[in-house]
Amino acid sequence: MNSINNFFTPESVNAQGSISMFVGPGESRKAFYLTSANHDKLLKLSIKSEPHTKQQSPHAQIKMIGYGIKEARVWADKPGDPKRIRLPESVEMTYHGALMGEMAPKVHLKASSGYKTIINESLELPVSTDLPLPLFALECGYKNKQSKNNPVTKRGHVTSTETDDFVRIDLYLTSVNGDFEAFFNSMYLFSFLFNQEYLSAHQNHPLTGGQIIAPIELFRMGEYVLMVRRSISRHRGRPHFCFYSNKNYYAKMMNRKLAWKGEDGRMEWSTMAQEDERLRHEFDEEADSSR
Repeated sequence: MNSINNFFTPESVNAQGSISMFVGPGESRKAFYLTSANHDKLLKLSIKSEPHTKQQSPHAQIKMIGYGIKEARVWADKPGDPKRIRLPESVEMTYHGALMGEMAPKVHLKASSGYKTIINESLELPVSTDLPLPLFALECGYKNKQSKNNPVTKRGHVTSTETDDFVRIDLYLTSVNGDFEAFFNSMYLFSFLFNQEYLSAHQNHPLTGGQIIAPIELFRMGEYVLMVRRSISRHRGRPHFCFYSNKNYYAKMMNRKLAWKGEDGRMEWSTMAQEDERLRHEFDEEADSSR
């Protein structure tokens, strides 16, 4: 019978047969570094709040630098997906998570000729969010196996890919004041069992993903928590970033139809939104009957 352990590598299961699905967030630091299995830098992130007005709450602004990662693939729900964008060496990218007047949240990079937009309408990243919000992914490819003697030398959160296999990293963001217990007991927890490819309409929203290299790590960065999911990848080629049209994240996840066998052996279809409503209704009925 399938269990949640099947979503994790066998090495993640301890002697008692259980796993540590999440760990952290620990102390706050200004920077986050991801390294390869050989401790070379792959990615640096820093997070702060965008300038805001009295009418607008703080939103995250994320600075990203990829080391030796020269391509971004953009899944924007268009027929030509993915769009491939060539990246200069150690280019800085910015995820603006705030809606500023008529300007939507977006991801852009700094090029010698100016700014170049990668995603023109991204998911907002308010500091008040209770749910982990998907940012982007990194397919490490063969770079995880290389050794370039480029270690982290500055203070910050540091984690590695944990294995010299081919690895995919999916990154999420939430508020440091988020209700993690409520999240762990909600339908949204299932978003961490699959990688962010389900956000791509071009791929028909498949629930895909290699086994997770546990645990999923949480890192506190000021008012925010960065969540890092590492999984075994099928990608064997050049390393690249994966950006998605994530603005409809909630609808895509909660309204996707899922199928499973019922107690009578027949196939049943539902969505996570319908199951969430059903469970809430059953909970309310039990609460009423116990009064």
